[in-house]
Amino acid sequence: MTDLKIGLSLGSVGGDFRTMIDLARQAEEHGFDLVTGGDSGSESFALMGALAVSTERVQLITSIAGWTRTPATMAHAAATVANLSGGRFSLGIGPTPKAWVTGWHGLEFDPVIPRMREYLTAVRACLDASADAPTDVDGEFFPSHGFANWDIELAEPVPLVLGVSQRHMTELSGELCDGVMLNSIHPIEWIEKNATDYLAAGRARGPLAGQPIDRGIGRFVGIHEDRATAYDLCRAQLAFYFAIPYFRTLIEPFGFEAELAAGEKALREGDKAAQIAAVSDRMVDEIALAGSPDEVLEKLGRYEGLVDWVSFGGGFNLDPDAANANYRRLIEVFGR
Repeated sequence: MTDLKIGLSLGSVGGDFRTMIDLARQAEEHGFDLVTGGDSGSESFALMGALAVSTERVQLITSIAGWTRTPATMAHAAATVANLSGGRFSLGIGPTPKAWVTGWHGLEFDPVIPRMREYLTAVRACLDASADAPTDVDGEFFPSHGFANWDIELAEPVPLVLGVSQRHMTELSGELCDGVMLNSIHPIEWIEKNATDYLAAGRARGPLAGQPIDRGIGRFVGIHEDRATAYDLCRAQLAFYFAIPYFRTLIEPFGFEAELAAGEKALREGDKAAQIAAVSDRMVDEIALAGSPDEVLEKLGRYEGLVDWVSFGGGFNLDPDAANANYRRLIEVFGR
């Protein structure tokens, strides 16, 4: 078995959110190290608060909580969960797709890197604030003055983790954050060839130079003794991303032009079956983990040295029965 820390991603579980609590408890019982979940169906902090009082040992990470919350609101929620969990919580944040920020929330998105730089600085200040030392942060986008974070008692500072997709955001995570979450749709080739260099470049120029950075990634999983079934479980999960504009940006450089053309055409035509069929076996192998129990464990070894933890999702875009069965298998297979 791998030395990687193993996590369960609840972001892909729909329906009754109490199912998420159940899965988190099972993961803890099976020796998982962490549980992740974000603004994907459930609301991040409502879910994390419930997990904080329903588990005892696993690390909890939002993956991700979107930056449409003000820095003070984000810090207040994070400190509450950190307190409830006894210090087991890390705050994973990210910008979320531009269309969501502008369309759903009516907020500005660009320029994304300068905004995120200010946002991270303001959130850190809000997390560290107290009545004796309230915030005093100037900025073009996210100023904060006089916030004391309600003097919530924290055993230690809440780790700040940034969800990243491309070079400049990855460098920014290295510069300012305790941890990074690589996008669950990054081809592993990008992680091998690019991510380490980008993180190192950011770390070297920032205030945390010389300190380690905790590296994590989400991965969709399909486990079944029948190879075709296993790959189909991943195909259905990945097919959703043809609707996300940055999917093309992330995977096109790695030779997926045909898959993108077929998937985007199926999306325009409303053909969900064709959209799923557009996900090739090679795409699954580069972005997910599929196969028999022994095969997925062997494939996980490729991530050794690239990241510190991997969080597995097994139900996104699947019908409830298939999702539940896949989650049961992955908990059993990846459990310690």
